[in-house]
Amino acid sequence: MRDQAVGHPALTDPPTALANRLHFELVYSYLFEAGDRGVALTVLLLSFGTDEFESSDPETLRTLGGRIQDTTRTADLAAHLGHGRFVVLLFSTNIAGGRIAADRVEETVGELDLGRVSIGLAMYQQGMKDPSELLEAADRALRAAEEAGGGVELA
Repeated sequence: MRDQAVGHPALTDPPTALANRLHFELVYSYLFEAGDRGVALTVLLLSFGTDEFESSDPETLRTLGGRIQDTTRTADLAAHLGHGRFVVLLFSTNIAGGRIAADRVEETVGELDLGRVSIGLAMYQQGMKDPSELLEAADRALRAAEEAGGGVELA
């Protein structure tokens, strides 16, 4: 099913062949609501330490998208948000599982030499009322990883 949805032109980011922002937002809003019912959800935000990332050649972007897709589970959603940022929604995954996923993604995309890899992780917490809270937590962790010169940071 992931291949059919991501392959649809309205839901796919052409340069990377990953889900696009619209696809991400639709799935994320649904999964965030599942957090209130006890389903674990962890958000992985990923960036690269180069300003020239978006101008990378199409083959590099497609390879990167394929690597991220191949490294994640079928139940996860990997998306390109633009401006050198990617997100992976780790469905039914706690923060420890998110750390394992982050290490795998960091290793596989690090091989592409696109600059330093920075990853921020945050897990849905009871009491979060708005989807932006979880994304903001992941963004704070990502910024901490960027300031540290790369690597993985947990919210």
